[in-house]
Formats: sequence, structure tokens, C-alpha cells
Amino acid sequence: MKAFCKCINQTIYQLPLFESLHNIAITKSLMQKKLTAIIVDDEEKARNMLQLLVSEHCSEVEVLVHCKNVPEAVAAINEHQPQIVFLDVDMPGYSGFQLLDFFTEVNFEIIFTTAFSEYALQAFRVSAIDFLLKPIDIDELINAVEKVKKKKQPGTYNKQLNLIRSSSTKKPLECIAISTSNSIEFVQIDEIVVLQADRAYTKILLINEQEIIASKNIKEFEETLAVSPVFFRAHRSCIINLKQVLRYNKTEGGNIEMKGGLIVPLSKDAKDEFLQKMML
Repeated sequence: MKAFCKCINQTIYQLPLFESLHNIAITKSLMQKKLTAIIVDDEEKARNMLQLLVSEHCSEVEVLVHCKNVPEAVAAINEHQPQIVFLDVDMPGYSGFQLLDFFTEVNFEIIFTTAFSEYALQAFRVSAIDFLLKPIDIDELINAVEKVKKKKQPGTYNKQLNLIRSSSTKKPLECIAISTSNSIEFVQIDEIVVLQADRAYTKILLINEQEIIASKNIKEFEETLAVSPVFFRAHRSCIINLKQVLRYNKTEGGNIEMKGGLIVPLSKDAKDEFLQKMML
């Protein structure tokens, strides 16, 4: 009888420990639940290589199926509801960007992959969406998956995808996504007065006198805005909106006065081109 009571007491004493261990096991199991993904690429070699990289370096991702074109991808997304779509941009028939046309709202994360394609890179710059450049770098792949694991705001993400959609059709640039330290700002380009270099950052002044400190340097914005003829690199330190120019001052070597009163420098090398553009 004493032995029986001792056994019962030990069991009762150890029960909270068992429950704690059980709860930890459940939590660990949930944390280890894999992210589901599909791979979309018209080249079998590229699909297999990406599968290998994901298997070896992103163990938290389970690839469900490979697709060789957009119609197959649409069917696979509807059937499997993946959390991640590894999506090639340059494919025959439909481009990767056109996959977005089949969904009114995207409830999966897209990791775009592309070989060097200037029009694709331009779309990524405009939308501030990350992508993987082929051949895929392992660290960049791991970083892309880590970003997916950090939940994004659906509204912001869908706005970025809409910018990708419009930019990839080569329509005139109307809006860009600007990444800051804690947000993504969507700005109509007509509202930009000047972009000023600020070390590794860029200070952007808008017509309402709002300032945005962007997390990219001015060179990257020069590449993004190159498709718009209204932006001009007046000096190594600034890019101006020609529609916001008030006057050119000849004094002190020459400078530009913007609407609102801001004075910006004009380099000697850029002077002739600036005057020519303003007279068109």
C-alpha cells in the first residue's frame, strides 16, 4: 500500500513537468511546420537547381510541385495554396509578371527569379520588391526566405505587386515605391521636387514640403527614374524634376532655383544639357 501511494504521489508531483514538456513539444512542432512552395520556370535545369538549393539551404521550405509555365502555375496555386511561389520572370507565352493578372488579390509570397533583364530590373526598382538574380546566390536565397517568414502587410504588398504589373507593361512611369527604415511610401513621381544624396541614403523633397529619407542611394534612384524624361541629374548630389524648376541663376557659377525656393547646384558638365532640356 505504501509503495502504491508513493507511486501515485510521484506521478502527481511529476504531472506539471510532463505538461510543460508536452506544451514545449507542441510549440516546437508548430515552429518546425514547413512553408509550402512551388517553383515556376520554363527551364528544367533551372527548376532542378533551385530545388536543390532550397532542399540544402532552406530546410523550412517544402517544394510541392514544379511548373514550366504560367497556366500550370495558376492551376497549382489554386490546388495547393502554397505560401511561397518561386517565379521566373522571362518565360515564353506568359511572363512571370503576367501571373498576377490571374489573381485579383495575391495571398501568397512571390520570390521572383530572373536572369539579367533590364525591363525586369526596372520593374523591381520601381516597386521596391526583392528578387533573385540568376545564377542564384545561396545567401540571397536564404535572406529572401527569411523575409517571407516575417509577415508583410497585405495591403502594402499588393500595392507593390500592382506597381510591378504596371511597370512591366512599359507604360509611362507614374508612381514609385520608396523604402524607408520603417515603411514603404508610394509616391506619384509628379509630386517629387528633388532628390538629394545623403551618404548611403537619399533625401526626397515633395511638393507639399514633405521629406522622405529613402534607404537607397541616389545612384539607384537615377536608374529607377531614367525612364522618365522629367528627371535630370543636375549634380552628383541631386536629381531634379524639370517640371518643378523656377529659374536658372547665372551668378556664382550657375545654380537652379526650384519652385518653393530651394536652390540646388548645377555642375559645369550638366549645364548645356540642362539648358537644352529646359528649352524643348
